This record gives sequence, structure tokens and C-alpha cells, in this order.
Amino acid sequence: MAQVIKGIFPESSKSETKKDDKQVSSYILHISITFSDPLIWRRIQVPGTFTLAQLHDVIQLSMGWSDSHVHQFLVGKISYEPTIKTNALRESKRFDEHKYKLHTLEEGMRFMFSYLYGAGEGWEHEIHLEEVVPPTRQLKHPILLSGEMACPPETVGDIHHYLQLVTALESPGSKNHNSLYELSGHDDFDPGYFDLEAAKKRVSAWR
Repeated sequence: MAQVIKGIFPESSKSETKKDDKQVSSYILHISITFSDPLIWRRIQVPGTFTLAQLHDVIQLSMGWSDSHVHQFLVGKISYEPTIKTNALRESKRFDEHKYKLHTLEEGMRFMFSYLYGAGEGWEHEIHLEEVVPPTRQLKHPILLSGEMACPPETVGDIHHYLQLVTALESPGSKNHNSLYELSGHDDFDPGYFDLEAAKKRVSAWR
């Protein structure tokens, strides 16, 4: 008799009915834009009861993005993204980020965890699980702990183009010297400045 090999897939949060969310740990995550130099990063703490969709919101707020592009997560070896209700087989095979809570994905988060924002090359974010915080006190809201460097303007296509513009900004004789100012819409844009307190307020106001 042929052996039946079963695939291993993450469990939907809907199947976690027996687990008390009040006893779930929270996570401290270090999020950085891949290939950025100096590194553009944020450190956040989020409840383990958060879905990937909620984590998406927090990343947007902490980084300073405006949620105007497509996105997806890669946890372990599985891709998660928003799905549209449809009967199409193509859509039904996708993993909906709204259905999966972080505490159900912890093993995959330790192995491989990334977030892609934007079409084409886009902005790839590496997410490192730094600490699992025991549920001695239930965390209900996300917290931005620290971070460095400004969020790149979304009118720039990817990190490589952005770094070229930053280099040009540091070279007054370059023909592209003012391009970063023009693309950001601010003539005082500073790639090295991150307003931590303002970002903390954005994240703390999450609902």
C-alpha cells in the first residue's frame, strides 16, 4: 500500500478556539529594510494575538509608510497576503493574512520572516524575532520601542534607487542633487533623521 504523505501547513486562527488568548506571549520584533546602509530599522513589541494583517498596520505606522501599495508576508516558506472573496481557484489557494495570529506562526517566524511592500522591486523588510515576552501582563496594543533613519519616500521605487539618491544628495555637484528633495516633497528631508516620539504616537494610536 502506498504511503500517504501529508503536508504541514499553519493552522488558521479560527482553529485556535481551545487556546486562551489571554495567556499568549507578546513578541519583540526587529524590522529593517533589506540592503539599507545605514540600516533603516524599527523595533516593536506586538501581542501574540495580533494577526499578520494587524502587524502590517503596525509596520506601516512605525516605518512611516502610507499603505498605498500591495504587500505580503513570508513566514517560514509560506506567503500570506490580503485575499479577495472570490470563487476562483487561484484565490482560494492563498493564505489570508487576516486569518493567522502570530502565536500560531512562531516556529515559522524563527525560521524565516519577511515583509514585502510595493510592486516590482518594492521594499523588502527583514523581520527578526528578538524576544518572546512571557504573558505576565497581557499586552493589548503595539509599542514602538526604538528605531533609526528616515522612512524613504514612497515615490522612490526601491532601496537601491533610494541609496543612489542619498549619495547624490551628499554630492552638491551631482545633477541629481535635489532629486530626493523633489521626490519626498520636502526641501528639508533628512535621510538620517527619525522622529521616534512622533512615530511612537502613531503606533500607540493604532486601533
